[in-house]
Parts: sequence; structure tokens; C-alpha cells
Amino acid sequence: MRVLKPLVLLLLIATAAASTVAYRAYDAAQTPYKNFGQEVFFTVERGAAGASIARALRQAGIVEDERIFKAALRLRGDTSRIQAGEYRFSEPLSTMEVLDRLVGGDIYTFGVTVPEGLTLVEIAGHLASHGVGDAEKLEDAFRNAALIAEFDHDAPNLEGYLFPTRYQFTRHPTPAEVARAMVGQFNAVFDDDKRNKAKELGLTVREVVALASIIEKETGSADERPLIGSVVWNRLERGMALGMDSTIIYALKLQGTYDGNIRRVDLEIESPYNTYRVAGIPPGPIASPGEAAIDAVLEPAESSYLYFVSKNNGTHHFSKSFREHANAVRKYQVEYFRRKRRQKNGAGSS
Repeated sequence: MRVLKPLVLLLLIATAAASTVAYRAYDAAQTPYKNFGQEVFFTVERGAAGASIARALRQAGIVEDERIFKAALRLRGDTSRIQAGEYRFSEPLSTMEVLDRLVGGDIYTFGVTVPEGLTLVEIAGHLASHGVGDAEKLEDAFRNAALIAEFDHDAPNLEGYLFPTRYQFTRHPTPAEVARAMVGQFNAVFDDDKRNKAKELGLTVREVVALASIIEKETGSADERPLIGSVVWNRLERGMALGMDSTIIYALKLQGTYDGNIRRVDLEIESPYNTYRVAGIPPGPIASPGEAAIDAVLEPAESSYLYFVSKNNGTHHFSKSFREHANAVRKYQVEYFRRKRRQKNGAGSS
């Protein structure tokens, strides 16, 4: 009996010590790491073991004790649930908070908005200027038409199919990943309902996007898109040339000769995109249209308009006859710029 008393005492002491250690470990796991330094980007490779992740976290200065991280990992049963990807740590966190982020897949991304109406070259430059890869490499990826071969086997590239919207990208996406994300968004928007509507109208997906890209470039006013759509359809149904300046600009861009102006001689340019000389739908899109422009092709406004001219205030004047259109051109273009020149000359002589 005298022998048992010391053993019991030792057991109690050991239990108390273990409890103290456990409590301290638990407390440490809940306490933000005081010696955290500057912002850290931490990558978890696919298939990485928990022990290697714990060691890398300590070496990166994100957690203080890798043993506590591994213990927390085992205790929660999260060993196989850590998500691969890149994480951003910008403030001191506890071991449990770090684990929560890794298991929750709180991967670092940043947002970039791609506006409507850009060509694939312009989109590549826009993304590169916002930190999404290299412009030339993106452009090369955008020239791979394999992503859209299923519904547009005639496409030489992804022009028109890089859908304009806001994207969340990781810090270092590959050009192919960017292309897949943007084409994937196009497919989500150009859904079965739109595809069925296009078939009812006798149009291919490529033809819809080509017309939508013209509408997108011809007006920045949301209210006018269905009206522009009606002009496009009215001209097509009458066998008229579309006569859209936006297609001339695109043809000049393809030739590398666009300087921001359209001259009368440019209307004679030899190009399948010259809709002043070549009737019908152009051979492909001239930019990436948004959903509203696509809808303006599939469901245009009902009108008898055949012409429109800029009023130099972001909107257009629409006309049913050439005579009315000629009067509008005189009012909103010829006389407008005459007044501008007179005002400029007057200001210069004072």
C-alpha cells in the first residue's frame, strides 16, 4: 500500500503536467503569432503532406511552432482537407486561424474588370496593365481557337468570345487559364436559350456575336442598343450594306493603319470587314460584346429605322429615310463641326 501511494502521486503529477502542456498548446494555437513580419504569399502545392506544410509555414514566419500546427491538424481531422493554391497572409493570425484559411480554400485572388467592346489585342494589353500576365503571351493564347471549335469551327482566334465582365484571378494565372476563364464566361452567358433563339433567327453563334460586336461599338448608350439592333436587321432584310464605321476601324486596325480617324478614302478599303462595300454580316466579330449587345441582336426593338448618326453627346438620331438621314447628318455633323471651328478660330483671335 505504501508503494502504491508514490505511484498514484506520480500519476497525478504526470496527468497535471500533461494537462498543463495541453492547455498551453491549446492557448498557443489560439494566440496570434506575435513575431509575424510583413505580408507573405504562401503556396500549398497539390498533394503536399501536412508535415511539410507545417514546416513551410514556420519557415515563412506564419506560425510559430510547426508541432502545434500538426497537432491541430490531427485533432481536427483536417489532414487531407487543406486546399492547394496561393494564400496571402497580411496580419498576425493564430495557428487555428491559419488552419481555417487553408482548409477553407481562402485562396488569394484579385479582381480585374474587362470592359465591353475591346478587341483581343486590346484585352491582352488591358489585362497585362492590371497585373494579369504578359500581353504577348496572352495574345498568343487568345489566338488559339480550339476553345470554341465546338460551336465555331470557322474561328481563327477568340475574337468576340473573350467575355467582358469582372474576373477574379490568382496572382500568376497562365495565359491558357485566362483564356479558358473568359471563354467559359461567354458560354455561361450565351446559354441554351440564346442558342435556340439564334437558330430560330437563322443565325450561327458566330453571326450573332459578329453583329453584337458592331452594336457594342456603335453606341455606348444601353437604351440605344435595341434600336441599333433594329437598324442592323432592317438593313439585312432589305439587302443593304450595313455601312458601319466600327467595321472600317477594325479593318484599319488589322492593317495597322488606324490613327484614330476615318477618312473618305478609308471607306474604300479592301477588306471583308468593309461593310460599306461588302453586304451582309462581316466574317467575324470586331470586338467582345456584352450580354446587352447580344440580346439586341436576338431581340431588337421594333422600328422602321434604316439610319442613325451621332449627335455628339453619346446618343444618336435615328431616321427612316435617306433624306431624313441627310438632314440629320447636316445638323449633327456638318453644322456642328462648323460651329466648333468658328468657336476655335474666334477664341484664337481674341
